[in-house]
Amino acid sequence: MIILLIALVVILIILLAVFVAYKESDKIILRHTKRSQVTTFPDQFHLPFENVIFKNADGITLKGWFIPAEEESSKTIVFMHGWGLNKGNVFHSTYFLRKKYNLFYFDFRGSGESGEGLSTIGYVETRDASAAIEKLLQTRPEKCKEIGLYGLSMGAAVAIYEGAHNAAVKCVVAEACYYSYEKVVARWARVHKHVPYFPLVALALYFAKKRLGIDPEDFSPKHNIEKLAGKPVFIINGADDSLSPRHDARKLYHAAKEPKQIWIVPNATHTEVPMVAGQQYKNRLGEFFDKYL
Repeated sequence: MIILLIALVVILIILLAVFVAYKESDKIILRHTKRSQVTTFPDQFHLPFENVIFKNADGITLKGWFIPAEEESSKTIVFMHGWGLNKGNVFHSTYFLRKKYNLFYFDFRGSGESGEGLSTIGYVETRDASAAIEKLLQTRPEKCKEIGLYGLSMGAAVAIYEGAHNAAVKCVVAEACYYSYEKVVARWARVHKHVPYFPLVALALYFAKKRLGIDPEDFSPKHNIEKLAGKPVFIINGADDSLSPRHDARKLYHAAKEPKQIWIVPNATHTEVPMVAGQQYKNRLGEFFDKYL
């Protein structure tokens, strides 16, 4: 009888773990119900801009801003925000680049002002990036003869993938970028939910793969940064970033081919480099695009 009870308890624990892991997989491919609102707009800074509305390959409506350079330019930088953020979060620290370049900011699906859609922390978002660049090339070819990408966190992973697979992209800035999809999910679960990798996170990742029908790990920067194949890449990371730690940045740097740059900013945590580095951030970002775009 005791053995039977123990066996039942073990079975119940396993079933509970499987159920919890399945529910946790929602957080990996969740549909945003509470999104961060866009509170920063170009007109607040008296900048001219055009609202751009387009659809991705899945038929989801995406929204963005096209901001022309101060003087006529054929070069455009496309900006990609992080998970749970929106285009306004990267706008306020980068709009200074319009002195020389056209700027295009857009919201990924399920974020900001764009339509609802699943978030996969990088996989489906690559379709949004492709749609954004295609829209620019179709509607503003004279302003997009040369395209550079800037990505923050999840957006950095997308930028690396898109840069590796899109011939129109000339160079990439990847800030606060994770190295591996699986590892960043496990790290987030441990830091924010105190959930151990085994068995819950491992099971949640398994269910996420099954529900998506693909393995998001294949879209990780670790598998794609080498495929940039000579396109200049600038890797920026906070020294105190716990979500995308500096050793991830260094692994990406070592995997990348020349020309490449890396900048580890002391005392900066995740996505806080612009605030910590101040004018030096503007100088180094501007210098990179001036040299390679």
